[in-house]
Amino acid sequence: MTRIGRGDFSLFGWSLTGTLLLAFWLRSGLLLAVGLLLGAVGLASTVWGRYALSRITYHRQFARHRVFVGETVELTLALTNRKVLPVTYLRVEDAIPEELEIHSRRLQFYRVGKGLLQMLYSLAWYQKVIRHYQVTPLRRGYFVLGPASLYGGDPFGYVMNTAELPETEALIVYPKIIGLQSLGMPVRRPFGDLKSSNRLFEDPLRFAGVREYQPGDPLNRIHWKASAVAGQWQVKLLDPSSNPGICLFLNTWAFDRAWQGVDGPAFEAACTVAASIANWAQENGAPAGIFANGLTRGWGLNLTLPPARGPQVLTAILEGLARLDMPSRTTFSDLLLENLPRLGYGTSVVVIATRQVSEDLAGALLSANQSGRPVTLVLVGGNGTALPPLPGVRVYRVSGEEALHAAVLA
Repeated sequence: MTRIGRGDFSLFGWSLTGTLLLAFWLRSGLLLAVGLLLGAVGLASTVWGRYALSRITYHRQFARHRVFVGETVELTLALTNRKVLPVTYLRVEDAIPEELEIHSRRLQFYRVGKGLLQMLYSLAWYQKVIRHYQVTPLRRGYFVLGPASLYGGDPFGYVMNTAELPETEALIVYPKIIGLQSLGMPVRRPFGDLKSSNRLFEDPLRFAGVREYQPGDPLNRIHWKASAVAGQWQVKLLDPSSNPGICLFLNTWAFDRAWQGVDGPAFEAACTVAASIANWAQENGAPAGIFANGLTRGWGLNLTLPPARGPQVLTAILEGLARLDMPSRTTFSDLLLENLPRLGYGTSVVVIATRQVSEDLAGALLSANQSGRPVTLVLVGGNGTALPPLPGVRVYRVSGEEALHAAVLA
């Protein structure tokens, strides 16, 4: 949207009219020349100001769109004048989230959560100006730049033209990853024995050999190439699942009700804990997944990533944690009990809670533990909080965000 500001130009117009009338009244050639000169300046200012922002492009670009907290990334801002008419005065005001620290520049207050990056330009015809800034995110999240406002006018400052550009560039900031020792957890078997010797739960990806077909064997187990070579039906032998994996359940509620708010430092620490455990699972070759009762920006209601294996699993979990924005109305006990049947028997359930454990959550933990899936509770930011009886549930206590930050720097 573009508009022309004429507040200052009205006074100029009245001055021009008065000069011409006085020149004709006094029959003064000098005043007439001055009036004509003022008229030419006014016409030039009107045309110049009206078209100052035409064919002006403003582009933002991060060198990388996914980084970790505290990792510096380069931001490139490009402004181009794609016309013959030069622009002697052009001011750009771009809204930047306060969580993104721009080196060597101080942001002006814009609104809650965002600052204003102000830049001045003077562009010749068909000129392109590029500026580079180093940006360091101070916390995890999904951050969008903009909107940006452009102000351009004539060289005399009589006419000002403005335009507003929408939000276009986003930066996804992953939470920190730290070692389990810094969380107060043992590195070896922190969540119990992840290996299973129960052959009832075989892994279709673990091929062990072939044998002759026996009545009752499912047809999807037939090994067609081996059957063709042997001249009789052969079926596949599969190893039992040696690693049923880990499923994280992150509770975004810090209190008994969602409308009571969140504990910001404890919530950020909980995201760091979840990312660190997911990283440990990948390093140990265990399938991993995560569920959280929160709104995820761009993904919708509740974070839902069932356990899976592969090189992209950790990336998906980190991005989900980065997009996790605020609690949803889904109670954590409902989220846990609803998704528990989707997990294979033997899957290690790791529940990450902030501040407290309610009676409903305690009941859900005991139900999960009795379903054949070992349960571990990680309580973040609840130092000194009494826990209800949780027989059979492994419990770890982790300090808040400041303590974790100190552990990273140590």
